[in-house]
Amino acid sequence: MARAELPPQSDMPKIMRTWRARRNLDDVPGMSALPRHRHRRGGLTQSIMADLLGVDERHYRRLEHGEGRISKDLVRECARILGLNPAEASALYVWSGHQPPQAVVPQHPDVPDDLLGMLHRIGHGAYWSDDTYTVLAYNRRAAWHWPWMQRPGANIMEELLAPSSQGREQCRRWETHWAPYMVAELRRSAVVDRDNDGIQRVVRRVRRSAEVRRLWDGDERAEMSLHPYATVRPMELLLTGPVQVSVQALAPLAYPGLRMIVGIPVDFTEPELPLGPPPPPRPAAAAP
Repeated sequence: MARAELPPQSDMPKIMRTWRARRNLDDVPGMSALPRHRHRRGGLTQSIMADLLGVDERHYRRLEHGEGRISKDLVRECARILGLNPAEASALYVWSGHQPPQAVVPQHPDVPDDLLGMLHRIGHGAYWSDDTYTVLAYNRRAAWHWPWMQRPGANIMEELLAPSSQGREQCRRWETHWAPYMVAELRRSAVVDRDNDGIQRVVRRVRRSAEVRRLWDGDERAEMSLHPYATVRPMELLLTGPVQVSVQALAPLAYPGLRMIVGIPVDFTEPELPLGPPPPPRPAAAAP
């Protein structure tokens, strides 16, 4: 986020004064440890902020005015004292010359009822997953297109990269049109999301495959990507046979740990689903 994306620079000192003014001293962490301010009435002053942060008052003023070098640790502590929400804290980081820290999202969030309802109204195969690629919910068409998805705890990356898996067998031209996208995303996640135990577990599992390790380690460009979506790939679907599928993703702003993945056949009308339940998944192959 560049400073141009923030409110005009002249507004930020005023905004910070407002953040201080709205803060109730009784809610400020660490106030009881400041004897000279213990019985003070009124608002959260620059002097109190400086004492709570353990810095000179002039140094704190520089933070409010966007001047000088302010450490990231000091910005984080300032946001905590002021009780800033994530969006406000992000603005403070940028105002102080830093990139905001990556948001922490739950690994296995529940899918709200309204988002489940939306899933089941979509006319294409679609599913909700979390940030570890674990399937949380899927619609009936998805169960027909990808029967393996019905397996409890199904993980997209593990299923589509595992040797001899039902999901991988549906991915036509797997080595050129599927694996490179997924490996490039996981290669980035292995570095960027190193504190996400769920992601690291997925990386370890897919790398058990010698074929995946060959693709991963043998890529001379060592490409990384943010995601493998907005691409068209060849796939074998149970009801249609070979088709080209546009793989799209949607992420609700209010639930950053969720994403909906939709497979849209290109130049092809989805057939009516048969009556009755979809076929059961094939038993998962043993891990290599």
